[in-house]
Formats: sequence, structure tokens, C-alpha cells
Amino acid sequence: MKKLLLVILSLVLVFSFAACSSPDVKTDKELEKQQSKYDEYADPSVIMSAKDAKQLIESDEKVVVIDIRKAPEYLLGHIPKAINIWRDDYSADKGEYPFGGMRASIEKFVKLLGDLGIDNDTMVLLYDAKGDYDAARFFWQLEMVGHKKMALIDGGINGWKASGFDTTTKKPEVKATTYKFEGEPDLSKLATLEDVKAAIDDPNVVILDTRSIGEATGKDLKSGAYRKGRIPSSIWIEYKEAIYVGEGEDTTFKTAKELKEIYEAKGITPDKTIIPYCQSGVRSAHTTFVLSKLLGYKNVKNYDGSWIEWSYNEDLPLETGEIK
Repeated sequence: MKKLLLVILSLVLVFSFAACSSPDVKTDKELEKQQSKYDEYADPSVIMSAKDAKQLIESDEKVVVIDIRKAPEYLLGHIPKAINIWRDDYSADKGEYPFGGMRASIEKFVKLLGDLGIDNDTMVLLYDAKGDYDAARFFWQLEMVGHKKMALIDGGINGWKASGFDTTTKKPEVKATTYKFEGEPDLSKLATLEDVKAAIDDPNVVILDTRSIGEATGKDLKSGAYRKGRIPSSIWIEYKEAIYVGEGEDTTFKTAKELKEIYEAKGITPDKTIIPYCQSGVRSAHTTFVLSKLLGYKNVKNYDGSWIEWSYNEDLPLETGEIK
């Protein structure tokens, strides 16, 4: 009974939050303007408007839609045909590391893909409710196994609603398949602890903190981390600077021009190696996606361990206080 009451309370809280944070529905003119930005991105194939996603979902193409939100949110309404997963499904199992938040092993991830009905030729559409940062994390892991056909739905569930499209509570039938993975994983967009330690004094590498200002200054400590602060020499640009946020906004990505101005103003330039980090490699995966896929930066490496791993190692230095 207690568990049931907790589930009901969770649903009520989620419904209340959703009711007061729904995006404004865009006009046809606004949607046309949004549609015009995609060709400006370095790789337009990896980002899709809700309108284009809807057409693809309703087509005869082999498509799997992945909703990466907590179950109560999904149950209250999701994009038609979307399958729900959450972070534990594609994260390392408990006990693999002395701390949490790390990516799943290749074996676990490949099995998950098959269980979701994804094979090597499946188009995978990804979304969440926070500007696609969980979606970007899954995308980053898909790149590691060499999957070729995937895209984020711009704005996630907010972008879908802002386009005037309905959600559903109907859960789709999932037909498991086998995902074939051979060879070695592509780790070109992965930064390790050793990479970050070496980057602190390297002028050709930028460590990019994508967390909130409270986390970066050491005022706030999120559950799972061990110490407050930031990695020395890091530059701070919160991940959400790349999306439209605020009252009535739909959390879609900003234009290539706007993004370029935001990052280059802080010295985040394509001639350098960029190592984004956050709490556990999720928000930083979003920034990795923005820099590498939307802006075309060639050397962007998401720090998987991020602040959880760094703060776990008590011998590693940190900074707190105002960011210069």
C-alpha cells in the first residue's frame, strides 16, 4: 500500500509540474523559422524537428523511438510508439565502479539495443524533457558501438508539444531482436580521468564545466558527488545555454550562429580539444553533441566520470568560489 501511495504521489507531482511548464504552441511562421535552421548545422542528419519526426514515425521506415524519462512522466503522456527507458538501463551496474554514473559496458548496452527492438539498420529517434541531455547521453553511447542511424528530436517532448502534436498513454509492443557488434568500441569522444588531469596545464585543451553555477562555485553538491567545487582551470558554460529555456519556451536548440557566439566568446574554439564535464557525463554529453555535431568541432571528448569521479579521488585538486 505504501509503495502504491508513493507511485500515486509521484504521478500527481509530475502532472502538476507538467501542467505549469508546458511550452507555448508555435505558430506556422515560427515552425517554418525553426525548420530553416537545420541546414546551418554541421551535421543536420542527427537533429530532427518534431514535424519531421512525426512523418518518419508514421512512415513504413524501420524506426524505434526512445523516451528517456522517469516512468511516471512517460505514463502521463509520450510521443506515439515511444519506448520508455531510464538511466539505470544504460549505465554501469552497481558494483562495477566505486562510484555511480558511469556508462554501461558495451555488452550490456548492445543487449539493451536488441531488447528494445533495435538492430544495426534501425533508425533511432531519441528525446527527453530537459532539452535532450539524456537523449544526447544515449546518442553518445550509440556512437561508441558505431550505430549510424540516429537523431535527437529537437526540443524533446517540449518541442513535440510546441509543434501542436498530441501525446499518448498507449505503450507500444516491443519485438526484441539482436544487435550485432564486432570489433572495438569507438572511444574517440571519451575523456578519461588521466586525460582530464593532463589537460589542466595544457593550453591546447579546454576543460568545460557544463553544470549549474551553484555546482561550479561549490555552493551546491548534488547527490552522488563527494566534494564541492570544480576542476581547476575549467571554463563554465552551463549546458542549457545551447537551448531556448524559460517560460513558454520549447527547449529546442539555438541556431548555429547563436551557438558559435556563445562558445567562442569563452574561448571554446574549434582549434582546441574540448573536454566537457558535469555531474555524471549527461549534461556534458549534451554539450559534446552541440560542439561536435551542430558546430562541427573535431576534438570533443565527454568526460564520463565527470565530477562524481573527480570528487571521489580526494588527492585531486579542486577550486571553489567565484568563477573568473
